[in-house]
Amino acid sequence: MSDHTGHGSSMWESDGFKPPRLPKSAPRVRLGILSGPGKGQTVELTRCVSVIGSRRGCKLQLKSADISAVHAAIVNTADEVYLRDLVSSTGTYLNDLKAQFEKLEDGDTIRISDWELRVHISAYTLDTLSDLPHVSLEPGADAFGVEVNGSGEMTRLQRPVGLVGRRQGCDVVINDSKVSRAHMLLFNYSGQPVFFDLLSNNGVVMEGERRAFANLHSGDRLTVGSVSMRMILPGVGRRPPQSTPTSNGTSRSKTPANPPKSSFASNSGTGTIIQPLEDDASDRVDIRAAEVDR
Repeated sequence: MSDHTGHGSSMWESDGFKPPRLPKSAPRVRLGILSGPGKGQTVELTRCVSVIGSRRGCKLQLKSADISAVHAAIVNTADEVYLRDLVSSTGTYLNDLKAQFEKLEDGDTIRISDWELRVHISAYTLDTLSDLPHVSLEPGADAFGVEVNGSGEMTRLQRPVGLVGRRQGCDVVINDSKVSRAHMLLFNYSGQPVFFDLLSNNGVVMEGERRAFANLHSGDRLTVGSVSMRMILPGVGRRPPQSTPTSNGTSRSKTPANPPKSSFASNSGTGTIIQPLEDDASDRVDIRAAEVDR
């Protein structure tokens, strides 16, 4: 199983950060539970990333010995919907075929252990001009590249949703005990490159702050465990310098702090989420399998 445990604290749990809810213009996604505990329930996926797993904090928490702590993720980019297996121990199946990464279509069936889930995807109908999607003037990333520890070598992600973690099968594999097996996702959300922390124990630190979800710029440095990652994003500019007021009322540019050492990546870290949106435990679904205590 994964090294994410229900006993450790994660950023979502300790600091109360929630992944952002989707804009109205994004595809609407629901999961119908066809078989397994909770059969007959329908789950609305309102976040850009919906994690399925056994750990507290997952959108769909399936409590079974066969379910990894973070088992799979459904990623809604506000344009397309994808399924990503999070290097789980027992696998994720799409339409009865083992899947690592696939685009989801309406009517698809996902099987995870004893659970069979029907995917319902529908386009949102725009009622008013205010429902039109936000148009960003910032370009999205043409591709994601990652340089690890100043090696001078770039790892280019081959999928629209990239997985970073310790376990073989991740798109970027980091051999560090402080890195979770499936640690974070990299993808374009609403046309903007972002990262998403997968309920990891030690989190992600960007420019000196621990964060759970944030927009990315070319040159941004992320600290994961004791490893520094520099983002290489063709088509995306560098992060603008921050301005701070001076004693005479003018402002000056402030260079972001260097990434801290790995000792900073602890559960006492604080940070800000790019799009803080109201959410609570009622948004999550907790299902316990009969065999969990066997």
